[in-house]
Amino acid sequence: MIRRILRIELRHGSAPLAALATAVALTWVLVANPAQWLGQWGGLAVYLRVCLVVLCPLFLAAGAWQAGRDRRARTVELLGTVPRPAWHPMLTGWAAVTLGGLAGLSLPLLVAAAMTARLATYAGPGWWGPLPVVPAGLAAASALGVLIGRRFPGRVTAPVAGLATYVGLAVPAYFPDSRWAVLSPATDEFRSYVFWPASFHVWQAAWLGLLAVTFLLLATRRWWVAVVPAALAGTLLVALPPGEPAEDPGALALVCTERAPRVCVTRINEFLLPEVDAVLRPGLERLAGIPGAPVEAVEENARRTGEYRPGTAWFSLLDQATLTGGVARRDWLETTFRSSLGDNGCPPPPDSTGDPAEDAPWRTELAAFLWMEGDPPPELTALPEQRQREWIGRVFAASRACDRAALGRLALS
Repeated sequence: MIRRILRIELRHGSAPLAALATAVALTWVLVANPAQWLGQWGGLAVYLRVCLVVLCPLFLAAGAWQAGRDRRARTVELLGTVPRPAWHPMLTGWAAVTLGGLAGLSLPLLVAAAMTARLATYAGPGWWGPLPVVPAGLAAASALGVLIGRRFPGRVTAPVAGLATYVGLAVPAYFPDSRWAVLSPATDEFRSYVFWPASFHVWQAAWLGLLAVTFLLLATRRWWVAVVPAALAGTLLVALPPGEPAEDPGALALVCTERAPRVCVTRINEFLLPEVDAVLRPGLERLAGIPGAPVEAVEENARRTGEYRPGTAWFSLLDQATLTGGVARRDWLETTFRSSLGDNGCPPPPDSTGDPAEDAPWRTELAAFLWMEGDPPPELTALPEQRQREWIGRVFAASRACDRAALGRLALS
């Protein structure tokens, strides 16, 4: 009987609509932020957890709509005349929308996995850790939706509950110092090169599973029975597993070009190295021979806090990967590279106006950056080539030393 009802619900109930909605939603979030997951197995797993911010409200709304539809159509009362437990129809409806929603995720997820496999060169230990949390979280969301839909069967319940869930999931992220902030999929504690212990993911998946059981029991008005999984879920919530997240040294290992000057990226971004090299090599070669100029360019994810290397320029690959595996914004890549040439964590000058006419140090640095772009000001081009390069070297040295007075003395006019 249950199997027959489940097949009917999967074909003609809310399940097909849930599958379509989740497929469209996951496709949208994957296409919108390819740099978060493309070419990185760990990044794909982490990003799927982040996608719960969008997917959980959809699953909750689907569960609420399914339960509310049954109440409005009096299906529950009708099936109550059949010699079957009253919770069978409710459980079947929940299973249908949950399985339908998960089925809708399969196609975009398989496509994303295929695109990642084409480019990925590193997985890392435990990269799959966040994956069990995703179905557990979605099952709990649809179970909560069933509970809400049975209590409030109105037609507006599903969209209102879904919107409230979307807002609520982000709330813990606003309290980063709280030990429970990691429960939110919106937290920034999870990155492709930062892995949590496997015990944490198992703990969270178990906690979400207990929540799903609790919501389903409450939906069938089995109050006393629901106390058991609710108490276990509360115990798990208080007893967070030990262990802290740690950077994966393998993910942050450098992969560099063979010829000098070197251009290096982290291992998880190795697929971007050819294009990054094509963008940054002309700038490095232009700096060749200038005293104190960098002899290599390195991705800043490999940079330790406060680390300074005189011969290294840094660049950022944040949000740079495209769906085709290329660099999204070459101009921004060049800008981060040039900005690091004189960057040594100097505090912002209190007397800087940003007006070249009034701020001589700022004018000096601007002239140096224009030279790097191949468009130096006339005052600089008036100097012999060797003098220009010597002047550039002194500017970068003064900038890295945070010597505003020296930058002012180097002003060309």
